[in-house]
Amino acid sequence: MSPQTQRSFGPDFALDVEDPAYVKNPYPTYRWLRENAPAYNWRAHGDAVVFTRHKDVKALLFDRRFSNDYRTWEFARESSWPPEHAEYKELMDNGLFGLSDADHIRVRKLVSVAFTPRAAERMRGEIQQTVDDLIATHASGNRFSLTSITEPLPINVISDMLKIPEDLRGEFREFGLAVIRSSILFSNIEQMFSLIAPMPRWLRMLRGVIEARRANPLENDLLTTLINAQEGGSKLSEVEMISLVQGLIAAGSDTTVHAANWAMYTLLRHPEQLEKLRADPSRIRNTIEECLRYDLFGKTGVPRFAKEELEFAGVKLRKGQMVIPHIPAALHDDEVFPEPERFDIGRDMSQTIAFGGGQHFCLGAAVARLELDLVVGTLVRRFPQMKLVGEPEFEPHPLMRAMKRLEVSVD
Repeated sequence: MSPQTQRSFGPDFALDVEDPAYVKNPYPTYRWLRENAPAYNWRAHGDAVVFTRHKDVKALLFDRRFSNDYRTWEFARESSWPPEHAEYKELMDNGLFGLSDADHIRVRKLVSVAFTPRAAERMRGEIQQTVDDLIATHASGNRFSLTSITEPLPINVISDMLKIPEDLRGEFREFGLAVIRSSILFSNIEQMFSLIAPMPRWLRMLRGVIEARRANPLENDLLTTLINAQEGGSKLSEVEMISLVQGLIAAGSDTTVHAANWAMYTLLRHPEQLEKLRADPSRIRNTIEECLRYDLFGKTGVPRFAKEELEFAGVKLRKGQMVIPHIPAALHDDEVFPEPERFDIGRDMSQTIAFGGGQHFCLGAAVARLELDLVVGTLVRRFPQMKLVGEPEFEPHPLMRAMKRLEVSVD
């Protein structure tokens, strides 16, 4: 029995997403919260209210009375940024989560054409080649870690989407890794400042790429699409464009890595479902959706903040109070997904909210789904004898149940 199932649930229960038992097996906590505290007052996390039932979480995602902007939090404090980091602070303030509602809608309209399923599908060949190259490089021998394949994949794909010149790809990867790590370290401002020290050089590199692309547009290129995007006479400013690149990396890298790791881990623990997929590879998309439902990598969900004093799901909220739509727990709600702890790649996934909903539905969902389809589908096809070697090795992460290593054998 997992340690998580042995813990005490009751009046003194305190949600602790850093608990290794929660990281490995959060299902009992999901169930207890939904049944006993569907609007859980998380005092240790800024007096936030955590919603865990599917109907409440879905409603919260679509409710315009809440904002994703941390600056609207009742306990928000303006951080003091030194002048050398002013450019990066401006980027963060102009990211999709930092924009006003009107600017957010404007920018989404401008860029949405670049992130449609049809636009993603045009990248299938490039993504497949990236997956094949990573497998050829890292899947040598009878035993390897799947994380060596999944970790580099998203940044490589984003480099392809932006058609970053080959001679700049190493520097772009350094920039991408700093963006990912700084988003994790945001609560430790000094460490973040140290990490982003080379940011002025990286931003000059990106501006140079944008200027070169203005002079020489390319077909089927995200950056060219962003440069040319126009809606009602409005165009993206340079800072908005670079903020989108930064946001694409921050929101689309770690998430895809951990989604792929958990999908493979889940499939390898359910050999009968894995055989169903091998027998009918066309089921890969629904398989990915069920993997995301069954073991979504996030520890909770992206916080939101009440724009005004209001009542939601029977709970009175203060202006600026943090609320958390606990999407992983909602995806185990048995009122929507019968027998939620049963993994079934044939399950009806029409009610999934794994990529969020409303105006903040994941902009890169189509690309992420395609990446997951291809990396998981290729691994399943190429290694019919793949088996887990022990349990995954986890690493600390403030937002995700992050795997450091996932050893497999392919003997």
